[in-house]
Amino acid sequence: MAIKTFKKYLSEGTLPSDFLDGFDFEVNTKASSGSRTVYRVRSSDRDADRDEILRRLRQAGVDAKLGSGSSSVDPVDGVYDDKKFRIEVKPMAGGMGETTLNSSITELFPCIAFEKKYSPKDVEDFHKYLMSVNVKSLKCVMASDRVAAQETINKADTSTKFNDKMQNAIGVLQYIKDQHKDKSISNVYWGYRAKPAGVPKSHPGDMFIKYTDGKLLGVSLKAGGKKTSEPQLNTYVKPVFSAFGETKMMEELRSTAYKKVYSKINGMPPLENFDGGLNGRHKDRRETEKILKEYDKSSNKDYEKDYDEMLEIMRKGVVSLFNKDKKNTLNYIKQEVLRDAPDVPTTVVKAVGSDYEEVTDRDAVGVFLPQVEFIKAVISKSSKQDWFIILKSGKDSLTMKMSIRSNKSGHAGKKKLGQFPTGLAIKYNGLVKS
Repeated sequence: MAIKTFKKYLSEGTLPSDFLDGFDFEVNTKASSGSRTVYRVRSSDRDADRDEILRRLRQAGVDAKLGSGSSSVDPVDGVYDDKKFRIEVKPMAGGMGETTLNSSITELFPCIAFEKKYSPKDVEDFHKYLMSVNVKSLKCVMASDRVAAQETINKADTSTKFNDKMQNAIGVLQYIKDQHKDKSISNVYWGYRAKPAGVPKSHPGDMFIKYTDGKLLGVSLKAGGKKTSEPQLNTYVKPVFSAFGETKMMEELRSTAYKKVYSKINGMPPLENFDGGLNGRHKDRRETEKILKEYDKSSNKDYEKDYDEMLEIMRKGVVSLFNKDKKNTLNYIKQEVLRDAPDVPTTVVKAVGSDYEEVTDRDAVGVFLPQVEFIKAVISKSSKQDWFIILKSGKDSLTMKMSIRSNKSGHAGKKKLGQFPTGLAIKYNGLVKS
């Protein structure tokens, strides 16, 4: 069998799964070799999806760029953990996978119901109605997405989460109706691959509400339980410092961490390549991984103590970065956390059963950002990994909860000290509740 599932490769540590979340993907073992793994992504909007994948890789600090191939859409070539990879974006063939199907049910069906002024009685009634809809007549579906829309309707009941996702769709429909009560809506659009006029292709919205006054609102949909909380920024130290144009500052922190922590571990390679160096070469880190693994075995207490010290060096460094220039920090929050288009703000809605919750953090920050007079990053006094960004305007303030930590699994040579200073994960976890 030529194709091996991507998830099998993920378990072997080829690429983190979140790089391709939401896409139909697999590993082409026939095209892969010992020196390069080739991934195949199926898409109905190849250029836009290829660009989104490249953006995700670069945001995570992965060495990736456009390559050249026989296809009309150039592939993404890169290196991760010293292993080359290629991601080829191919035309949709053989239908959408279940992950895409599930999200499409939650995104598309509310748009159709709102446009048709249909109120579902229950899941069975809802699906029966959708099967009777002429997709070609829908305003909420762009012409290039009609095939995917029809496939979503036809395949919906094949999903193992059919009932749950249909309930979520009913919840999202209620959100749209509630919005319509507050401000008149002229139409709602499904943002599968194509976007309505005025919305950039890279916009994170899953659906778009157009009000009668012509203004647009992007809606990013999540699904989860009442107590779940999804990080709204998930990146790493290296791309954060690169986004600020502060690679020199990052290198100084890396040197400090080496001097105070890594250099004191017996047998540690020199600063130039203990963590793979500037190019992050995995083969240069192998010796360090062995040393850290043995260090943990011989003295886990010292290993953990050193990790905490390294983490604190980097946490203070990141806080200093965010305190260095107010304008740069505000730009970073807008571009990397909110990811808003200038004229199309985004709100996040979480479908919970047949109801919904507005995840108001993004919206609150987006509204507050233009009036911010004071901004300060501070370290948490109760957690070794948390830190905060405090935004103030007069007597009003918002506090963004951030974190920096190791997020890798495996042995001690790969996680914690083995993730190294510039490889630690940075996340935004929502606003601190007052």
